Parts: sequence; C-alpha cells; structure tokens
Amino acid sequence: MRAGKRKRRGKKVDTSKVEFKVAKKRGRTVVTAEKQQQRSKAQIEEEIKKLKDAKQASAKSKARRRKQPEPIQNRKQLDYLPVEAGMRKDHEAKMAQREATRAEREERRARRQEARETKERLGKEEVSLQDVLGGDFFGGDGIAPDL
Repeated sequence: MRAGKRKRRGKKVDTSKVEFKVAKKRGRTVVTAEKQQQRSKAQIEEEIKKLKDAKQASAKSKARRRKQPEPIQNRKQLDYLPVEAGMRKDHEAKMAQREATRAEREERRARRQEARETKERLGKEEVSLQDVLGGDFFGGDGIAPDL
C-alpha cells in the first residue's frame, strides 16, 4: 500500500536569507546562523524608483544624442546633387519635346476618329439575311423549316 511520493518542499527550512558562520570553539567546529537584515517595502520601492528614473534619464540622453547633427567630416558636400539648369529650363525642354510629337498625336487622333465613324456607318447599314446567309439556308420557299 503506497500512497505516493511524500511532498517535502514546504517542510524544508528556507536557508536563502540566512548566513551561516563556521567557527572553531575548543577544537570543535560550530556553525551559527546569522539572520540577514531584510529590507523594508519602502526601501525596495525607493530603489525601484531610482532605477526607473535612471532608465528614463538614459532614454532622454540617447534621444538628445540621436538628434545631434552629423559631424562635419561626415556631412555631404554642397555640390553632392547639383542642379544643372533648373525648373524653367526643364519646362522649356518638356514643351519642345511636346511640340515635336504634336503631328504624331494629331495623326493618331484622326485615325481613331475615322475608325469610329466607319464602325458607326457599318453598324447603321441594313443587311438582307437571305443575301448574307444564302438562299438554301431558309429553304426553297424562303421560310425556315420547323424542327
């Protein structure tokens, strides 16, 4: 009859907060326990507050350092991306190119208009089905057979 393993975890003495002192008294080794001073809740909270303030100050300091401009030797020189002519000259070149292709554009526009008119004209034209499909499609009398 076994009831399972005994749980001893809660029964053992917590020795993490106790310091032991080993000494010899008249040839015998004696171990004495000296309790450590435990800090109060207020002291712990005060330390946490100090750490938070230090972290906040560190973050602000880093932010200030990141905002600093680059050192002079690492800056780009003034003519790094030079402008050759400027906006006015660019506009003039663009207008000249547009003027050069004007004839092509007008030709394309005229071709499209002509194709549109041809399509409309052919769409309005009346067509005889007998002529298009042939006389034998409808039969000898010109009437479609009943199936």
